[in-house]
Amino acid sequence: MEYVKVSRDIFEPISNLVKIGLYRNEHEALRSLVHNQAVNKVDHYAKKIGQMEKKYAMKFSEFEKMIHAKTDDEDFEAWDDFILWESYVKAYQYWEKLA
Repeated sequence: MEYVKVSRDIFEPISNLVKIGLYRNEHEALRSLVHNQAVNKVDHYAKKIGQMEKKYAMKFSEFEKMIHAKTDDEDFEAWDDFILWESYVKAYQYWEKLA
């Protein structure tokens, strides 16, 4: 396991949340804050994915198959959207594990 040295003042806002009684300890506060951030990110990326699904009227897996199956002229907008959509899906999956 690798450790990173972090200045104590970085944790001051978290310690203050404990001092005013919002959390029992710094561990609980940090877990809660990360969880809340993850929930917000999941919501954000779900909306982005929904926009792409609406634009193309299909799920990402279908779109991915379509993109890779194309043999005619390249559709640069579709490829750009594929790369963007794929990043939304990966980010969604990452944050969902933490939510």
